[in-house]
Amino acid sequence: MYERETELIINTIIQRIPKSAGDSIAVKDILAADIPHSIKTFLRADVEALLIGELQQHRKASRFNFDHHEIRSLQDQINSILVLNYTFDKKELLRRVDDAVHLMINFLIRPQWTLTNMIFEKEQTISSDALVTLLRYFGPYEYLREIITQYLKEKKITSVSKEDFKSLLWKVDGGYVRRKSGDELAKVMSPMCDFFDFPNRTYANPILIKAIIKYFEDKGLVMVLPRLEGEIAQGKTELSRSELSELLEDIRRTHGSFQVEKVEIELKEIIEKSTDNYSLPDENQIPSVPHLNLASSINESDKRKFIKKIFKHDENFYDSALRSLSEMTSWKQASKFIDEIYIKHDIDPYSAEATRFIEVIFEQYHLKK
Repeated sequence: MYERETELIINTIIQRIPKSAGDSIAVKDILAADIPHSIKTFLRADVEALLIGELQQHRKASRFNFDHHEIRSLQDQINSILVLNYTFDKKELLRRVDDAVHLMINFLIRPQWTLTNMIFEKEQTISSDALVTLLRYFGPYEYLREIITQYLKEKKITSVSKEDFKSLLWKVDGGYVRRKSGDELAKVMSPMCDFFDFPNRTYANPILIKAIIKYFEDKGLVMVLPRLEGEIAQGKTELSRSELSELLEDIRRTHGSFQVEKVEIELKEIIEKSTDNYSLPDENQIPSVPHLNLASSINESDKRKFIKKIFKHDENFYDSALRSLSEMTSWKQASKFIDEIYIKHDIDPYSAEATRFIEVIFEQYHLKK
């Protein structure tokens, strides 16, 4: 999904960034180039993190007071100049642009899943300062970064676990979209539309329905999925922005406000909660489904591809995974189990085989409801 678009975006970005003497590329030139803002944000955050790391190492052995307010003000100015004049060599820039584009595509389509797994890739708990630094890499969907940063600041939280972050992220996202109209919710997706509209910028490029489904699955907006699946059943593969807006508004008028499939609390309730009660409410379970026989629903051709590309030629691993999935009573459990397989075995979740595997399992759960 979006393989050709990904390659085009990467190549166009590289072409549009001007080279300095000796093939070095300064951050200030990258920021001035006609490339997606989210990629500029990623690359600048990358350099800022590098600088912060070097300064922290330097200050550990220093006897000077770098926390003095005048020093901090001057240091901020110096840091800004240092970052803007930092230069990538060509090879380094190619690698980081490739990383940035692939990360942004994942984030734009599945923001909650991508944030959680990128931030907590190595540790189950990180400091709030480290969390805020990592959130700076993600320019799109600014409301997520702003609300989470505000929450950490107001509650004076010094560290965050992966599970608490997932819960907070879910509540923030759910509360934000709940009162949106169909048109407003479609506009929340504008960063995804704009990114895949690069470099043509026609503002008329349609979005793949499969990508839209993954986006709303990530948010838990299950109420939207049947309509999108219905569009696919009718032979449509893409929706324009206006079509998506109309579809979402029709769903809202029919079913009421957009509700996610977990317990939600208002942002003001999050902020008002005491630090001692930081643990967030338990999540509701998605309605259960009958026991499934998934093995019989997968044809032989798909089975061979899944075993080869996802389960590393291990048929026993494949059979074991299907038995586990068949015993799960909700799509939420199954989806989490599949994500864990993909993460553990470094499977690209947007590869053709990974996407097809999710489609097959997802279809069985929703057929049984």
